[in-house]
Amino acid sequence: MTFDPTTNRVQWYLLTDEERTALEEWPHGWESAHIDGWAEAPQPDWFWNGVYRAKPAPAVTSTWQNIYSGYRISAEYSSRALADNNALSDRIAVLRRDTINGVTTAHLEDV
Repeated sequence: MTFDPTTNRVQWYLLTDEERTALEEWPHGWESAHIDGWAEAPQPDWFWNGVYRAKPAPAVTSTWQNIYSGYRISAEYSSRALADNNALSDRIAVLRRDTINGVTTAHLEDV
């Protein structure tokens, strides 16, 4: 069985060394079990009888749009490949929008 740190419900002292390392090195943060549910644990104390789980990686959604001379912008595409396939000859850049946990950032990509 493969250990999934995001679904752990086992006390710290019962985890193997590999499972503890997987939890400690998780890049997206942790939660600890409390009597009324899970609470964020920004810097866990890793108590021997504590139960910790990893927070899942944030979901990222991206869209791409072609930008043309004269600041014309194309429809949105679900992948860079689709944007490239539908590009016209006067394209000057590609706009990528990434949305992570409801926050959107925009990035200009070279052609």
